Amino acid sequence: MDLSSINKKPSGHAKRKKKKEKEEKEATAIKNVMPINSFFKKARIEEEGFELASSNVSLEVPSTSDAQPELTAATILTGENEAASMNEEQAEQGNSSISEDPALWGSLTESTRKEILFKGISAFQNRAAKYPASRRGNEAEGKTRSLTNDALTRRIYNGEAIPREWIIYSPSTGDIFCFPCKVFSQCNNAFIAGFSDWKHPERITEHEMSGEHRRCMLSLAHRSKHLGTVDASLGRQIEAEGQYWKDVLRRVVAVIKFLSERGLPFRGDDELLGSPHNGNYLGILELLAQFDPFLKEHLQKYGQKGRGKPSYLSSTICEEFINLMGEKTKQAIATELQQAKYFSVIVDSTPDMSHVDQLTFVFRFVSETGKVVERFIGFEPIHSHTGSSLAECVIKMVSDLGLDLSNCRGQAYDNASNMSGKYNGLQAQLKKNNPLMHYIPCAAHSLNLVGVNSVENSCRGASQFFDFLQSLYAFCSASTHRWNKVFTADISLTLKSLSCTRWSCRGDSTRALSENYAKIASSLQMVASDDEERRDTRREAAALCNKLEKLETALMTMFWDTVLQRFKLTSNSLQKREMDLMTAVRLLESLHTYVASLRGQFGDFETSARAITGVTQAYQSETHRVSKRKTFDDETVDNEVVLTGSKKFQVETFNVIIDSLLSGLKKRLDAYKDINDRFGVLFDMDCADTDLFKRANALSSSYPSDLDNSLSDELIQFRSFVSTEQDKTPANLLQIVQRNGLQTTFPNVFVALRLFLTLPVSNCEGERSFSQLKRIKNELRTTMGQKRLSALSLMAIESELVRELDFEDLICNFAKKKTRKKNF
Repeated sequence: MDLSSINKKPSGHAKRKKKKEKEEKEATAIKNVMPINSFFKKARIEEEGFELASSNVSLEVPSTSDAQPELTAATILTGENEAASMNEEQAEQGNSSISEDPALWGSLTESTRKEILFKGISAFQNRAAKYPASRRGNEAEGKTRSLTNDALTRRIYNGEAIPREWIIYSPSTGDIFCFPCKVFSQCNNAFIAGFSDWKHPERITEHEMSGEHRRCMLSLAHRSKHLGTVDASLGRQIEAEGQYWKDVLRRVVAVIKFLSERGLPFRGDDELLGSPHNGNYLGILELLAQFDPFLKEHLQKYGQKGRGKPSYLSSTICEEFINLMGEKTKQAIATELQQAKYFSVIVDSTPDMSHVDQLTFVFRFVSETGKVVERFIGFEPIHSHTGSSLAECVIKMVSDLGLDLSNCRGQAYDNASNMSGKYNGLQAQLKKNNPLMHYIPCAAHSLNLVGVNSVENSCRGASQFFDFLQSLYAFCSASTHRWNKVFTADISLTLKSLSCTRWSCRGDSTRALSENYAKIASSLQMVASDDEERRDTRREAAALCNKLEKLETALMTMFWDTVLQRFKLTSNSLQKREMDLMTAVRLLESLHTYVASLRGQFGDFETSARAITGVTQAYQSETHRVSKRKTFDDETVDNEVVLTGSKKFQVETFNVIIDSLLSGLKKRLDAYKDINDRFGVLFDMDCADTDLFKRANALSSSYPSDLDNSLSDELIQFRSFVSTEQDKTPANLLQIVQRNGLQTTFPNVFVALRLFLTLPVSNCEGERSFSQLKRIKNELRTTMGQKRLSALSLMAIESELVRELDFEDLICNFAKKKTRKKNF
């Protein structure tokens, strides 16, 4: 066998022969294949006597010359008339970008039609106030006519004006065209070539009523719905697939909404379906799949398919929707603020679990329904606590929300120097930008400071009493054994750890001690005499028991329980969102009066103290030897006053605490006096007319851009109008104005009431946001990003607003952004 013949390459003749045989086989196969138009039937639509063939409408191309052959659906689909196809391809290459001027379109091909329809009719309308290019006539004689916007609307028989959306305008020639006729019509008329006969505008109506125009309008409607194109079935298939993925995303959004409202974590240790450690997000989706056949089928088909096969259940999609939903909630609040116009700012800061200072933003305003609303906006990290740095953060937040700082009428912070400083504090820095941003110290925080000052700076007896309370709580809470021995089953109230900021805890502790004084003392005595207890425990219990047996401790318990209950209830009222400044001032004034009345009730407190102790022992000062100071020869001791134990305790402890509380309340009330007196004319219905005119003019001059000089006249009439009303609180007066539609009758009163209700009373809403911050960014979620933290906090705090929002538009917008992965 000749090996050279095996490796020999084919000659050129053999290659050409083989290629020719292959081309003949392909030609034979193509000849036997049926043309594609034989698989379609013409869809006909009848309406008002007009018939439309979808194939002819969607694929006809108007010829621009007699020599150019007509292109029909059959010739395009079967490949006939190759010359016409080449001309069409050349036209497509030259018309790749459609001009917004319809006069420059030229001949239209199928691809240009699709591009025009994709852009929509609004892209070519070119509406304006005036149309100088449409001027026609003799300008020298001043006899010219031009297009007006009246010609772009049609008056029907009942007088209603309907816009003629089908008219498009050419800025270059000044002519108008009929959009559907120019795109689909085979006829030649003025509205295809360009209409500019402004002397006879009735011809626009004649064309509008013509049969050809109606036929083209039907073609436009059906082409817009993919019913008049060859790829209609493909379009419906894409739409059905998009609807499928939107249904998936709706369930994803519902789960995110559920978890966000409650501040619950999303992820677990893994992201595996069926795993007990895959977190709340995937766990709830699996739970829903047990009752939702659609979701169950989706999890089986697309779950855990790996990268490159989207299921829209991954943590990445979840994070994107958290940010989108948080941003929409924020924009909804911004819209409410813009509609309200006037607003106030509440700011506070606290460190989170990752030791980042978080600045919380809360905005207070009056809604369109007349209700006072306080909305949380988000957290922002800060790196400086100076007044100027905090002012920059506030101004930036206001600007990001699309608000005008000049419409801000109030600011509320705690009493920290960097916030409340008159010269360099945050409130002073913001007043430089807007002098009408009145600073309102937090009323609840100020009330706490009154209590702290009375304990720490008044007398030693008060501080010693609260130290004893804390020691008693620490001893009992050191072990469950001690706690159960001291607080038996018949004791309903228990002690709480004392807090410097939450005086309600002190009130709860004093109430628990006063109601169970004898039982707690007896329990401590049992612990002290129990030989099974450790020596340190018995010694500590005995010391606490001895302290409880003192009359001073019992008297302080009864006194502070009475005072702190009033402080607690007043503080709870001041922390309400709907609280207004006038009511807050009245509450503080009434508390001041109540504390002053306690000065004469020392005997009652002493009687109650002796009753709960069950003994009649004297004061500690009476049981000890009285030390006498050394006297000099020229001194006489006859005038020396010796006080009894009761009188000494009253003068040196009881009265000192009362005076300290009164002075603290008076100092805090002075901070609200100016702004409250300024708006007092709105609610003082009994003042004389001269006094009313004077105070009303002072108020209107304080807000020159919001109120005018007619406020006094309105107030005189408004006072008579509401004279029969029982509830004359600011919120109810505003409701009366809105409920009766009197905003235009009393415009200045309406604005003044909104300004007053906008003023914040406390920054408790910011403190509440810190509670959510600790829940959301806890010790297990310290790596959470700032954007995610703000979004989750916003949806958790404003859960009521989130429930009302519709996130369907987010699903559609998300679908458009993700078309690279799935067709929606």
